[in-house]
Amino acid sequence: MKKGTFMPNTNPTVELLKIGVIGIGEYSHIPTLWGPEINPNFPDIWPMRSTRMLITHCWDSRPEVAKDFADKYKCEIVKNYYDMVGKVDGMIFGGFYECSWWHLLTKPYLEAGIPCFINRPFALSMKDARMMVETARAHNTPILCSDAHECIKEVQVARAKVEQFLKEGKTILAVNSENDGSEYPAHGVHGIYFLLAALGMDVDKAGFQANGWWSSEGKGYTKMNWGVISLQYNGISFEGAGKQTQPFLATQHILAGQDSNAGMRIYYRGGWWDVVCNWEKGEFTNRLYYYFFPTVFAMQRMFETRKMQWSYDYILQKTRIFLTAFKSHLEHNGQLIRVADLPEDWKAPNPRPDFINEEIFR
Repeated sequence: MKKGTFMPNTNPTVELLKIGVIGIGEYSHIPTLWGPEINPNFPDIWPMRSTRMLITHCWDSRPEVAKDFADKYKCEIVKNYYDMVGKVDGMIFGGFYECSWWHLLTKPYLEAGIPCFINRPFALSMKDARMMVETARAHNTPILCSDAHECIKEVQVARAKVEQFLKEGKTILAVNSENDGSEYPAHGVHGIYFLLAALGMDVDKAGFQANGWWSSEGKGYTKMNWGVISLQYNGISFEGAGKQTQPFLATQHILAGQDSNAGMRIYYRGGWWDVVCNWEKGEFTNRLYYYFFPTVFAMQRMFETRKMQWSYDYILQKTRIFLTAFKSHLEHNGQLIRVADLPEDWKAPNPRPDFINEEIFR
């Protein structure tokens, strides 16, 4: 063999992390987005193994959905939602319609100390959110509730720019933003995460003006055609960067079918600065890699290291801000209301309130 010739490792011995998944049917990120990146069974979508994770077990409230997923991903179906305890190294709760029951579906795994990724929007009430966090704290269980908007390069660039402004003594006057979506709880929440990751959590009031909150007509709600989220900041304080005490308003339009996933313009005294996360073009692999893979990377980092990317308190507060804006729309005609005043037992609606038969929890 010539000096310097690369010889690939054709017999890898790396042990894979066993991952269990729950919520793998309608409106789930697992079957088409995260799943192919973890179990590369679909070479036309994701050509090779790129993580140390392997989905080994699955459960869904609809047995036929679980069977279809298990056939495609070559994993084992469990009978009950709690049957993966002791069999996996990490859990991914990937659906949206299940979010009303995350506090129940996650409980066995949080109590067992198994790291859990819990898909957005984490909870539809602070009571449920606090139940999950308190269980996780009591058992020293790492949790992660995130989305692409917190992990993409553009939000990291925006955060660094805000820190630069603080160090230079520049005052942020306002922020205008846009986010791709056609409803509030499943995609409007992405935009809120985007703003919070860049600007911090010092939000005094939140509001959501719109002509509806879901993407279609339903019992008790109308289809959303437009929506604007508003976050009134007390200021900004980032450790090591400085502090701004002057309040400002960050607004965000929820827009469907645009050419960007998300973007923002930050107005500061003396000018403005823009950042945009453009929609990925070409083959679908591009979108998976540039937009969704950073979230999968964050999952594995937590599963392997047991270190949380965001604290329990951070997860609670971003959930409170999301719910406050929801309450503003439903009960206050979209006006700004104080985040601190959100009742613990106020519960946001789920467009599919009967998605899970609650007999499984008895």
